Amino acid sequence: MKKIGVLLALLFALSFVSYAVAETQIDTSKIHFYMYGASSCPHCRKMKAEIPEVFGKDSLTYYELVGNEENSKLFNELYQLTGISGVPAIGIAYKGKLYAVIEGEFNVSATPLIIQDAQKNGGLILVVGGKAYLIKNQTHIQKLQTLFIEHKSVFESPGTNTNSNSSAPQSSTATGSTASSGGKTCGPALILLLAPLPLLLRKRR
Repeated sequence: MKKIGVLLALLFALSFVSYAVAETQIDTSKIHFYMYGASSCPHCRKMKAEIPEVFGKDSLTYYELVGNEENSKLFNELYQLTGISGVPAIGIAYKGKLYAVIEGEFNVSATPLIIQDAQKNGGLILVVGGKAYLIKNQTHIQKLQTLFIEHKSVFESPGTNTNSNSSAPQSSTATGSTASSGGKTCGPALILLLAPLPLLLRKRR
């Protein structure tokens, strides 16, 4: 009788653990990526190909910077908020909510872990300049959500300071996230240098 009681308790504990694990699993069909990039950037092209390969053809919304004034303006606002100056700049959303913003290439198969890490810590993971930060300021998170998901300006309301050039959000703290980009980005100077190349090649022909 004692053995049956222990067995039942063990089965109950295992079913509870299984349920808890199932609850924390990420449904990959509900992950969506938003990327600011440049056609002249090899890292952008790589991520633009890899994301749909792993998560499906409708998993990526891409914002081209070269020759697009609106996207360039929004990217400048992203720089003012985060210090991100290189591309690709990728926002990771789950069920319509932004959980991470990453500057540069990263291992896309680690995306569910990145989302879980952000959920567990109750914030948004920001990776910029090879360093990871945890953003908990909801106003800051909402501004990033507006720039990536809503694709709108966050500096249109009167009295907002647009001259902040912080290299990282002041409300952030460093974290040991799995989202490190390894510095594989194209900086703005490189984008500007590479952007006219197709035009120059066309003229030579």
